[in-house]
Amino acid sequence: MAGGSDNKTRAFSDVVTVDAWHQPFSETGGRVDLHADVVFGTARIGAEKESPVRFRLSLRQAELIVVVPELEPISVDVMSVSRDAPDTQGRVRKSFAQEAQGRLGGGFAVTVSPAAPSASMSASAEATQAVRQKSDVELTSEVTAFVVTHSQTSEGHHRWRLEPIANKQLVGRPWKAAEAPRLTLVDERDGSHEIAGAVRVEVRCRREDLLIEDLALKDQTVWDSLKGQKGEKNRMAAAISYIRDRLVETGLEFDSIEDPFGVITLSSVIAQETR
Repeated sequence: MAGGSDNKTRAFSDVVTVDAWHQPFSETGGRVDLHADVVFGTARIGAEKESPVRFRLSLRQAELIVVVPELEPISVDVMSVSRDAPDTQGRVRKSFAQEAQGRLGGGFAVTVSPAAPSASMSASAEATQAVRQKSDVELTSEVTAFVVTHSQTSEGHHRWRLEPIANKQLVGRPWKAAEAPRLTLVDERDGSHEIAGAVRVEVRCRREDLLIEDLALKDQTVWDSLKGQKGEKNRMAAAISYIRDRLVETGLEFDSIEDPFGVITLSSVIAQETR
């Protein structure tokens, strides 16, 4: 069982890694904060020799979901659920030039030699010259790297939809897990001899949220025969087939992977007790 859970954690670990924890219920008076650390990146898929295809895989957006099984002796304190945007993850730097103009007064005369075409210029009145002074002004403003939106699933589980702001794919952490728990769990056990309940933390996405790039078939003969639009479709089919096989091998749940709206579970972990 532990091995299977571990496989579900590592199946697409370069795309998304999830770690979840809380303190033991027995040491906290029956209330514990649930922390979930999630990190997104880009995976290089198909490095193994037997794989017919290689590509880069990342996510356009995803959802983190806290699953409290119906029969577990645990409830959620609804007032504790994190519903706000995460802390600042970066800065935007803006710079612009500020110009000041001054006037320089005075008379001047110019004389050209008679051997050449000549002219004379005199200024009895004040002549002016614009003097420009330039200074760079730099402003910084704080921004978040993710848009985080809380809602609930049709089963009533709390979820947070994660979308990137500056990138086309999810990169990095949406929040500081140790400082920003997702919610507080309440122990509902009547007797001390009951086993403490367990909660599951999952990351899901839609099929259309999978960003597949730099897609290539590793067999050059097959690659040469698959050119043009038809070849592109066949290469994409090979990539989807690879992803489907990995999901099946690790026991991760998914809907029809050919359907762009199909839901895919990319990671599933049981929150661990920690001291």
